[in-house]
Amino acid sequence: MFARVYSVLLVGLMLAGLLLSAGCGSKEVAPVDTNVVRKELMGKVWKCQQLFSREVSGDVVPTIEFLEDGTVRGTGSCNNYTGTYNLDGESVTFGPMATTKKACPGALGELEYTYFSFLSLITKLKVDGSELELYTDDKPDPMLFTSGSGGLFW
Repeated sequence: MFARVYSVLLVGLMLAGLLLSAGCGSKEVAPVDTNVVRKELMGKVWKCQQLFSREVSGDVVPTIEFLEDGTVRGTGSCNNYTGTYNLDGESVTFGPMATTKKACPGALGELEYTYFSFLSLITKLKVDGSELELYTDDKPDPMLFTSGSGGLFW
């Protein structure tokens, strides 16, 4: 009788321990594989839809294209640019950008200035299919980009 009670008690304690240890699992998120992120970025021209909380609209919007050799290129609005980037998982930094020097007056000039100013502050990105989000350390809203399959002339 004592052995049976002891066995039931031991099994009960083991089950309780198992249940408690299951709840103590790590809540750390697995690191994001840089190669997976790089693959999602490549081969797309990303068009800016939102600069943090400000919507970007019109025929001319900033673009960015990530190349496999560690360079980026695109348009700010009026001017083309190229530069370098460093990707580590979802962490990203951009080097100085070389741009063309066309005059860019009015709202397009303001948009381009804002875009280039914040591009240098980006520290993190998230890619989800046809959406790219670029984040700075001090702004909760991202720069939002979308990609689509363009045709020969668009």
